[in-house]
Order: sequence, then structure tokens, then C-alpha cells
Amino acid sequence: MAAFERVLSGIPEMQVWDSHVHLFPPEIYKNWEKYACMDPWFGKLTKTPQNGRGTAEAWADAGEALSCADEAGVYGLVMQGWYWNDAGLMRMHNDYMAEVIKKYPDRIRAFVSVNPKFKNQAVYEIERCIKMGFCGIGELGPGGNGYDFEDRDFLDVIAYAGDYQLPVCIHCGEAVGHPYPGKDMTPLGPLAEVILKNQDVTFILAHLGGGMPFFEMGRRYNGKFDHVYYDTAANPLLYHIRALKAVVQLAGAGRILFGSDFPLLLYPVKKRTMDMKMFVDDIYENAGLNIQELRQVMGQNLLDLLAK
Repeated sequence: MAAFERVLSGIPEMQVWDSHVHLFPPEIYKNWEKYACMDPWFGKLTKTPQNGRGTAEAWADAGEALSCADEAGVYGLVMQGWYWNDAGLMRMHNDYMAEVIKKYPDRIRAFVSVNPKFKNQAVYEIERCIKMGFCGIGELGPGGNGYDFEDRDFLDVIAYAGDYQLPVCIHCGEAVGHPYPGKDMTPLGPLAEVILKNQDVTFILAHLGGGMPFFEMGRRYNGKFDHVYYDTAANPLLYHIRALKAVVQLAGAGRILFGSDFPLLLYPVKKRTMDMKMFVDDIYENAGLNIQELRQVMGQNLLDLLAK
């Protein structure tokens, strides 16, 4: 019996959920060049390397994503939106996600794809998507949309998240490490202040918060981040797998969400087709989490959060 199978055998009735996947309308990825021209930031982040090496984005529709999830032992998926700079693409993406959650109501959820810089259009889009059953806002991308965490339009979206009691997922880039296309270097210091002032808003800081779990230990913030969650999206590309255990020790297992960033290729040297299983297996076998921590991180935290 493989190591991860032995681990799973000790966790009865665990329902695994991936809190961070990106599923685009097939029209967009089948005509990538057209839409990359319409939204250059989208093109920059999803362009396949010409040398056939390095990180690349794969493409999957909802059925293909669920097939990969089944192989990985993952039950449910939460679609994160995108930081579009074209309002029409924002609406197209949300319309597609609305169709998906209607088709797979038990297994797929959706967060609203929105750009705060669209101002009133952003507010309208949030309200429109709430009526279609969306359960959160995000993934917000400040670097991709040209704002920082002190921007009035961003703060307005945070206020709406509080009004509607919706969690908001925010892309957080790590300040150190290797450069890569689209790396978001938006300073996180002001975000910590936003979190401090908005205790009624549930924040999900993607990519282990760009290091925020360590900084919340500071005297000004310690004990005041209980409404903040950290997801593990793209972890294999950014940190050693042991980073998960380190963040559990800093923030507690109850505030960590498994997220893959599927269908981004997380182990591009080993596999260059869409996959979710390698990351799941890596967590079970090498992250050093105990049974209770795995139960929380791999699904229970997200289910509890969405049930609020």
C-alpha cells in the first residue's frame, strides 16, 4: 500500500475540496491568440513557453477537471475568477462559470470574476453573480489590474464582500524568489492594514499569502487574523512542500485551504499535461501533516467556511 493510501485509510469519510482552480470558457482557450490580444495580461500569464520548458498553463473544461479530480481523490472544486482588464471577458467568464455550477451543483462552486477598477460595473457584476449562486469574490489580482491595496476601488469591493458576507480571494505574490512572467510584486503591507480594519470580511490569501502568515505574528496583527485563510495554490512552483507544515505551525491548521491552481502545471519537469494527483499525493506523503491537519486542510476548512 502506498504511503498516501495508508494516510487516507486513517481518515474516514474525508471529502477533499480544491479551493482554487481556473476553468475558462472553451471559446477563450480555443482562440487564445484573439483573447490574449484583447487582454495582454491574460496573454502574458497563460502563454506557453516557446522552448517547451518551464511553467505553462494547461486548459480544461469542467468535465475534464472533474475527471482529474476523481483520479486525485478530490470531490469538489471551487472555480476562482480571473483579473480581466476587459469587461466583456469578465462577463463571459462569469456566464460560463454560472453554467458550470448549474450543471454540477454538488461538486463545483464559483467565485465572482471581477476587476475593481471597473467601478460600478464591478459592483453590478458582483450583484448579478450572487443571484446566479456564486459563493465568493475573486481571485482579485492587483498587479494584473493596476491597483494596490490602498486603492479606493479595491476597498469598495472589500466593503461589498462584507455587506454580502462573501469570502474574498486575493492573489498575493511572494516578495522574494525567482522571477517569472506576471509575478505580482504589489506590496503586502497595506493589505495587512485592510485585514485589520475589516474584521467582518473573510479573506482568502492565495499562494500561502505571499509570506503573510509570518508577518501576522507581528505584535500589531497577532491574534487579529482569525478571519484570514491561506490557500496552497501553486505551492510546488513557489515553495518546498514542507512550507505547508510551517504555515500550519504559524497560523493553525484551521486556516489553511488546499488549492492547486489547476490546470497550471505544478511539476513541469515531471509532467506536462494537466494533473491534480501529483500535488495531492505530495501533500499526503511529504508535507508532514498529521491526520487531523489533513482533514482540515484538504476539505473541512473550506466546507465550514462556505457554510457560514
